[in-house]
Amino acid sequence: MKNLKKKALVSAMAGVFALSAGFAATPDTLLPSISLMQSAHAAAMWDEGAITAEGFGTPPTGVYGSRANIMARRAAIVDAQRNLAEQINGVQVDAETTVENFVTTSDVVKTKVSALVKGATVVEEQLMPDGSYHVVMSMPMYGTQGLSSAIMPAIRQNTAPTPPPPVISATITAQIQTSGVGYTGVIVDASGMGLKPSFSPVIYDTNGRAIYGVSNINYDQAISQGMVGYSSSLSSAQTLPRIGGSPLVVKAVQVRGGNNSTNPVNVVVSVDDGDRILAANAQSQMLMNGSVVFVR
Repeated sequence: MKNLKKKALVSAMAGVFALSAGFAATPDTLLPSISLMQSAHAAAMWDEGAITAEGFGTPPTGVYGSRANIMARRAAIVDAQRNLAEQINGVQVDAETTVENFVTTSDVVKTKVSALVKGATVVEEQLMPDGSYHVVMSMPMYGTQGLSSAIMPAIRQNTAPTPPPPVISATITAQIQTSGVGYTGVIVDASGMGLKPSFSPVIYDTNGRAIYGVSNINYDQAISQGMVGYSSSLSSAQTLPRIGGSPLVVKAVQVRGGNNSTNPVNVVVSVDDGDRILAANAQSQMLMNGSVVFVR
């Protein structure tokens, strides 16, 4: 039933895109001009902060010349928009939910997501020798025109961030204060643990204390750059502008899901490292600013 619901949702969104492109077709018979090819490469690119999808189109039978090229291009765009919608539905919001859960339960989110997909940019296009057309379309993950602008308001209202929990160890607080390092951000190294990216991850310690979560970040920052950045290596993480020039680096001990899910989108650090993050944050407010990167 869930798969049927998802198929119907994607088909409905694709139907809207087809009509906006100037075609007349029902969602389930999306034009003979729409290629049956589906992109195997369309993916949410968390590291680059963008979602991309390919689209392929062919002109209707009996149409030739420049008009055929125009119609094939429109068909390819519709196909790419449909593939974008499907990619977006699978984006993880937190350990329990995907974007699809919000789209199917909120007309506001559905309308915003549909508008964002229709506003996606063509970043590559090519007229093929056989008269078919190929496009690659992209839309940002973050920013006022990004997916975060539709999802973050659904996660949390525009309220002031709440302070993180207090530091347990006075010794660690003293170490941070006397170290002479003004930490500008935190990198949690969870490489090789199977961490999956999401819009709303949590840093826990091994006692279950939530060190950092969606309630702790500045709302505008969450929309403009996300709660955390993702990187494929520690060396590349250290070059990301969001964590500044003096990041605190800690090693995750494991990854985990939420209370009702095993989907590994959250990281777990030791109690002492949790305290180090909190003590460094007391000096710079790096958590509120989203100066956090996960290595996966």
